[in-house]
Formats: sequence, structure tokens, C-alpha cells
Amino acid sequence: MTASYRSSTSAAGVDNTLQVTRPPGTTAGDQILAIHFSFNTTLSAMTAPSGWASAGSRGTGLITVRVWRKTATATESGSYSFGQDNHGAIHVVCLRDASTAVNVAITEGVALTAATPGVAPADASAVEIRAAAVYTFPTTITGWSGPSGYTLRGQVQSANVLSSAAATRQTNSSVSSGEQQFSETPAAFHEFIGVSISVGSGSTIPDTEPPPPFTPGVGESQYRYKFHRLRDGHYLGDLPLVNVNFDKRILQPGTFSATIPIPDRDVGALVKEIIPEDETVLDRGPGVITCQILRGGEYWGEYWITGATPTRSGQGTPTIALRGSTLDAYFLQVELQETLPTFAAYDQIDIARELLNHMQSQPYANLGLVLQGGVSGVERDRTYNADEATYGQRLTELAQVDGGFEWAINILSGPAGLERHWVWGMPLGVQDPAPHVFSDDPHGGIITGWSEQIDALRGATRWRARGDRISTDASTSSTPLISAAAEATAHLEAGWPRLDRTITYSSVTEMGTLEDYAAYWAAVAAGALRVDAVTLTLGAEPSFSMNSLGDTARLYFDNEWHTPHWRTRRIIGIGITPTSRNDGKETAELVLEGQEVAP
Repeated sequence: MTASYRSSTSAAGVDNTLQVTRPPGTTAGDQILAIHFSFNTTLSAMTAPSGWASAGSRGTGLITVRVWRKTATATESGSYSFGQDNHGAIHVVCLRDASTAVNVAITEGVALTAATPGVAPADASAVEIRAAAVYTFPTTITGWSGPSGYTLRGQVQSANVLSSAAATRQTNSSVSSGEQQFSETPAAFHEFIGVSISVGSGSTIPDTEPPPPFTPGVGESQYRYKFHRLRDGHYLGDLPLVNVNFDKRILQPGTFSATIPIPDRDVGALVKEIIPEDETVLDRGPGVITCQILRGGEYWGEYWITGATPTRSGQGTPTIALRGSTLDAYFLQVELQETLPTFAAYDQIDIARELLNHMQSQPYANLGLVLQGGVSGVERDRTYNADEATYGQRLTELAQVDGGFEWAINILSGPAGLERHWVWGMPLGVQDPAPHVFSDDPHGGIITGWSEQIDALRGATRWRARGDRISTDASTSSTPLISAAAEATAHLEAGWPRLDRTITYSSVTEMGTLEDYAAYWAAVAAGALRVDAVTLTLGAEPSFSMNSLGDTARLYFDNEWHTPHWRTRRIIGIGITPTSRNDGKETAELVLEGQEVAP
């Protein structure tokens, strides 16, 4: 289970005890953290009610702080009283599905802003709490801004002496997110103290399903189809699927389809534990569940199940057709409904991680993604306003630009089971030397089929990008920004006619960004687009897996159409058809190079 923010409360005052209400919705088993700041109070005078344990403290200046934690009980008090000697401010944060693993770091100083230090992640998926307090005399703080990418959870002030704020964010990394700054209004030099807390996720519900059935393929292979809830990973059961097909592609969601035969009522009862017949059962079924696919005991994919169609034809027995997508399809279903802080000269990978972390910090939207670290060396300026765009749209737009990047979600096995890793590259995958070699020639080879699509109407020779209207005067008309055309010079000089395409980016108001988009499409989608594919027969231990997107492959062709030659191409899509009752062969289709053009 992945830890997430549930609720919080804050309070401030000058009495010897500071009372704060319990965070709303607190449930037995939740982890509760209290960050208590006080002015001119000794640490020994700062006390907590019975049941709270100290998790950290610091008090060498005018402001002291103590961090407390507890596990909520079924008879949790409606409020808490903390001891102090002077002005105080407190933030109480409740986390669901969290463990007792807590890391705390504290710093202090004098500055225009209030710094919070980097803190070691308590888990690969954790909730991070940042809180700061400043000595305000003689001014009064009128407002706080949290660190970029964090959600402000509370701000309180005791007279004109002590002011404080707290913020949270979801983290999915083994690397510290570093020092983060709070800023206050008005800005002035203040003595401050800053606290950073990382709280780990709770233990995963054990996977106690029976051993998988054996499925023959070329050599030996085993396929297993496990069904879990998307958000908390709760295991629901295995199902005997047939007619299974699943694929994965760079920068677009992959698809999944399968059939569940129901030959008798016993199997029907098993299926109902995962695909309920009763529409009032809300904790399973399409939208709630994923199918985790294992091949030979290793994860080969996870698909969010979004549709199920029970049918019966003629005198046959019922079947259920399943359909689903890779988890990047979920990014397209969560709208960015609040304006993010402006990114000025940010590395594009940092922006991508901020988008993903912000999505996962929203209620009920945390997928527990582990985000690959590092930077690209390419800086961007981006502004994301609250509108009806989704996080998936913004992430794809950020990647598909001149000098952009590629990304995918790789499924890996971790200590607690399946892990979802967001990975990126420029480009993605292993390029040199090519890690995969396939052949189609008269003497044999594992390539059993191939296709080469050449389509002049999917590309263009002149590309423009259209942005937003920039007039702020509602009484006058305005036209959207449009970049100059980026031309496919080599094609035009070789005799190609002018073929125009204009791609719309409705939220962009910077001409430089539009020109980068136009240059990107002119580089990757000039002239006739080619999408080549080869079909392979898989052995027991193929050189590639579903995590091999972006890898290069060397292919040898010698047949009635191809003169003998080698070619090196990138793998941008992988589709798998496991063995079934109808076909004893396990096959893979690799999509090579090519580029899908945005509508």
C-alpha cells in the first residue's frame, strides 16, 4: 500500500497549552505527525499528550521545534493539547496507508525565505512533509507560499511574534529532493527554523495466490495473469485468460485484450471476485483493477482494466471480453485543475517529475511511481494554468519538442512485489551496440513475418505550431500565435511538393516554444512516414522484454523482396501474443522506428 495524505489541522496561540483538533477523517491505523514550533520555549517545556512519541527536535535559537508521531486508534481523541511556555504554532498531518518509518531533518538560520533541508526518503514511495516557522516581530505575515511542487496544507500565526506554514507532496524516489524554500509576504529578514519529514508506505498485502498453471510455448514459458486493485495493490485473484494480446509503445498508451471463458458456475464465482456481477460492488471491476502479467515468473507488464463485456452467443457458454491500457493512459484521465508555480529555466526532466509528483499528490491519484533521477541538460520555461488539460497531455507536449525526451513506465520486481518505474531517455533504450539481433533468410531465423508501411499523407514537408490567443482585452478580437514554418529542406530539395501541417497547442503563449514544436515535427515526421514491423517467434529466454522499448535491433533480411542486407532500427513498440489453445506459438511483434503525428 502506498502512503498518501489524508487531512491536516493547524493552530496557533500563546497559552501554556496549545490545543489543536484531530485531522478530519482520521481512521484507526493512520499515521499522525505533529510539528510544534514555539517562541522562546525550552525543549523540555514542549510536551505532547499520552501516546505520542518524539521523532525529532531542535532548539538553539529563538524558535524551538519538536516533531511527534503516533498511530491512530479506534478511540482517537477529538483534539490534542501540547505544552509550551510562550507563543506557539502547530501542524498535525494525518497519512493513510503509511508505515512507522519516519526520517526527520531540521535546519535554522536568518534569511528572506525559510529553508527546509533535504531529507532521506523513508521509502521508495513516501509522503514528504515540509514545515517552517519565522519570528515575525515587528511585522505581521500576510501570506505564505510553499515550495514548488508542494501543496500548502496550513498557515497560522500567533500575534505578530510567530508565523508558520506546512506543505506536503508525494515522493517516489530513492534520492532526496533537497533543500526547499518557503516564502512569506511581506519578504523580510527573519529568524527561521525549517523541518522536513519523510514517511514511508505501509506494508503490501501479501500475495498468497496459488502457483501459476504451466503454458507451453517455444522452449518453456509460463504466463500468469494476476489481478490487483490499482491504487492500493490489494490482490484479488488469478484468472485463466485466453486470446490474450498486449502491447507497449513509446509516448503513447499500450493496449490489452483478453477473453475469460466461463464454462461453469464454479468458474463464474471465481470471476465475480474480480469482475462483479452486482453493480453495487465498487471495490473491484473495470476502472478499479489492473492485470499484472508474469512470464516465467518475471513481470512483463501491468494493464489498467477499463472495460469488460460479458456475452453469450447461441447455445455456447458465457465469456467476458476484457480491454485495458498501460498505466500512462491513466495520466490522460486526471485533469490539472490548479495552477502550478511557473517553471523558469528548469530542466525539462525536473518539470516532468514535478508534473507527475503533483498528479500523485492529488486525492486518490497516487500510483506509487518510482521516478528516475538525473537531468537532461535542456532547460525550459513552462507555465501550467488550471484548465481542462490532463497531466498526460502536458507531459507528452513537454516531451515532443525539439531537444525533447522519451519516457515510459517499466514494471519491475521489487522487495514487496511489483514496482512501477517512470523512466526517461534522450532517446530511451540501449543504442550501441545493438542488444538484439533477428534474421529472416532462406536458412531460417526467428522472423516469421514483416510489414513496411510507407504513407506520404501522415507526414509533411512544412510544419507549423499554433498556440493560444494572447489578447487580454475582451472587446477586441485576437488571433492565435502561429510559428513560422519549419521546412523539411532535404525533402523539398529532392523534389517533394509542399505538404503543410499545423499542430495546435492551445495553452502555449510563447513563440519560442511553438517554434521548438514545429522544429520537432519537421525533424521526426518529414515526408513519407515509415512504420515497419517484424513478427518473431519467442524462445524461452528472449533477449528483450516489455522494458526494452527504445533499444536498437540489428535485422538481417534475405528473401524474394529484400536483397541480402543488415539494417539497424529502434524498437518503438512491442506487442505480445502468448500461447493459447488455438495456437501453440508465442509471438512478438516489434514496431520499428516511425512516428505517430499528433492530431
